[in-house]
Amino acid sequence: MNLWSTQGFVLSARPYLEADKLIQVYTRQFGKVRARVKGARKPKSRLGHALELFTESSLTFTKAPHAELYLLTQAKLLRGFPSLKEDFGTITLLQVMADILAQALQDGEPDGELYDLVLETLRNLEAQGQGREIVVSAFILRLLEAMGHPLELDLCAECREALGPKGAYLIAHRGGALGPECFPSGPGFLKVSAAQLGLLRKIRAFPWDRLTVLKMEKSQAREILFALLAYLEKTIEKPLKSVDYSRSFRLEAPTWS
Repeated sequence: MNLWSTQGFVLSARPYLEADKLIQVYTRQFGKVRARVKGARKPKSRLGHALELFTESSLTFTKAPHAELYLLTQAKLLRGFPSLKEDFGTITLLQVMADILAQALQDGEPDGELYDLVLETLRNLEAQGQGREIVVSAFILRLLEAMGHPLELDLCAECREALGPKGAYLIAHRGGALGPECFPSGPGFLKVSAAQLGLLRKIRAFPWDRLTVLKMEKSQAREILFALLAYLEKTIEKPLKSVDYSRSFRLEAPTWS
């Protein structure tokens, strides 16, 4: 039986059998993996502290040659990000990120730069007490680029003319936005206003430490986040539970015509 060690974040955990848990972890060396944690539901489990959402730990796994699941045997806490788990709104944003990574990434495909992106996002969420939706929007834009689907927001993806004050239409698999003149009939588009387009450009262009200077109403920040979630869902062609994130705030999620 092989022994594997890596750093990783827990994305999800659910009960398994009488006392165990099944976890989904995003790791630096092995990408996204699924593992069994024996005895994790027992009160005195040594591994329970490492199974919280987006807790980064040094992990040791074993895996039989033909087994589907890893077996987590050791976990040493590295970063718990406790301040991100104190209020419902931020916990919901963490669940959004976990849902994105679970659906957008394939199992067993490591990417050190993407791992660092997740870590940098968590650090900036921790540093930014207000406007955390902006940080998650920046994460989605950077994730799209890392996946090879950068979102073009300056030029029409069809005619290459500058996108102007009439807003634009985000269309999955076209590389970004189309201007009103090139907007096709048919399904698969999401309209964004000129103001939203401008905010998306700034979120994409600004470095992490400058995101704090972006001042917008909380409703605006949520609308931007919902639009990116809807675009990402269409791009990866998998349903995102986090599109229902809007419902927790009694807001309408963006819908694709």
